[in-house]
Amino acid sequence: MEHSKKIEKSVKVFHVLNSRAIQLRYRIISTENVPVYYHYHKGIEILFVHRGKGNLTLNRKIYNLESGCVVILQPFQLHRVQFDTNNQFPYERTTLTFEPSTFAPLLKNFPVLFRFFEQLWKEQLSNQVFRMDHNVAYITGVLERFNHLVSGWDGDEDLDAASMLILNILDYLKSLHNGGFSGVARSESHAEKIMNWVEEHYIEPFDLSDLAKELHLSKHHVSHLFRYETGGSITEYLIVRRIRQACWLLKTESKSVEHIGSLVGIPNFPYFCRLFRKITGLTPLQYRKSNLN
Repeated sequence: MEHSKKIEKSVKVFHVLNSRAIQLRYRIISTENVPVYYHYHKGIEILFVHRGKGNLTLNRKIYNLESGCVVILQPFQLHRVQFDTNNQFPYERTTLTFEPSTFAPLLKNFPVLFRFFEQLWKEQLSNQVFRMDHNVAYITGVLERFNHLVSGWDGDEDLDAASMLILNILDYLKSLHNGGFSGVARSESHAEKIMNWVEEHYIEPFDLSDLAKELHLSKHHVSHLFRYETGGSITEYLIVRRIRQACWLLKTESKSVEHIGSLVGIPNFPYFCRLFRKITGLTPLQYRKSNLN
């Protein structure tokens, strides 16, 4: 039980949009390294990197990020962004996160962009990291206008205005998408091998010895390599992966909440509920009810 409490305490993720349809964090500047955890968002998130160098862990791959990169993250995509920062080399970014189901009815009158929007929302993407190689002033202006709108947000009355700005951003992203993929994928690292192993075994009881044996490394070395390459622990990654799968099952399956906990590798029902609420902000039952049509 004490071990479970330590694991639970270590898992810190941010599940936004439980109560708001949109969230914009405009030109946020970091000059100190802060802990960054594996997390996902209920909505679509678009990350614009204005300054800095770092990496993105996404789809069990690690990508280099730098000034001028744009990252598109789909709902419930497990990811982690890490930048090395100081006063001379800050990390400056804008993040736009929005609930796609709220804006879908407002975007349907623009069929070409709506089709692209649906791809970003629901389809498997081969390209998710791009460069702002052209019209940087244009997209900067759109983000500035968005920031003014969100700063004086007046509820549903501003949804129409927000949807038009999202259309402008989608049009810009579509132009980048047509230009091809520009994120740089590294050769497979130990962390990526570990993430692939977790993907195959996350519903099973976790045994670090089994993972270490498959990689022909000691348990200590496996843990050290994963934290060194990603900044987080294997346990943190495993738990968020399990909760992400639980979210999917709660939306798509009619099985009991208790059974779903077992299906994702967390058979202790009270512990499953505590972890689920910590990560999503809702109990499993509340989450299921919030996703009923």
